[in-house]
Amino acid sequence: VFRRSLLLISPHRSAMNPSEVLRMVEAIHRVKHIDKEILFEGLELAVLSAARKHYGEEEEIVVVIDRAEGQTSVSLRGVEIPPEELEFLGRISAQTAKQVMIQRIKEAERDSLFDEYEEQRSQMVNGVITRVDHGVVTVNLGKIEGLLPRSEQIPGEVLKVSERVRCVVLEVRKQGVKVRIILSRSHPELVRRLFEVEIPEVAEGLIQVRSLAREAGYRSKIAVSSFDNSIDCVGACVGVRGSRIKSIVDELAGERIDIVRWNDSL
Repeated sequence: VFRRSLLLISPHRSAMNPSEVLRMVEAIHRVKHIDKEILFEGLELAVLSAARKHYGEEEEIVVVIDRAEGQTSVSLRGVEIPPEELEFLGRISAQTAKQVMIQRIKEAERDSLFDEYEEQRSQMVNGVITRVDHGVVTVNLGKIEGLLPRSEQIPGEVLKVSERVRCVVLEVRKQGVKVRIILSRSHPELVRRLFEVEIPEVAEGLIQVRSLAREAGYRSKIAVSSFDNSIDCVGACVGVRGSRIKSIVDELAGERIDIVRWNDSL
């Protein structure tokens, strides 16, 4: 998409073809999930950068791209430049425009990823371990990689490359044009999310996890309740012969889990 799109501002073109502009914006929007308005603004900034490279940084230049038609207009000191005179995109100018456009797309992609994973903070994600380096585990989440520091791992657990792993999103932050995601397997929220996945009554809201405490790698204590008195909330979480709780214990590397009935009375 980048290679085809950046041909629009190559040094061999005098102006951007309106239909190609619209096609490029639509393609990047579809592939990268970036808002079209951000792409149009990026293109305008790219052309403006190239124009200033040609006419001078101090000149009053305005670039507008029609959102519906894709037509580009450039005004110099309030006077629109005719299309036949838009030969300012020389090799250096075109390269500058490309760099500006690439930077804007990377920033927009970063913001999109940040917003997506910020919404998943404290939620559980699945990934594949791609690297283990001095105790720090890198997990491929699909669109991006997350880091599982040693301090957020379950004590005594051995994680290996190519294994699938479930974690909660602990922290999301921007670093330049990248997004850094910190994962955790020791956080108490992981136990809550596992209960929601493994126990249908919890996922449906019939049983509520009212409180939980955890010593990662050793034990967790969960207090549960149900609005329906006909439901044995503790028995439903344990499952027949412990089948439901066993899958959670296995995921937590053998961590002991105690389930108690919540009581409003201290």
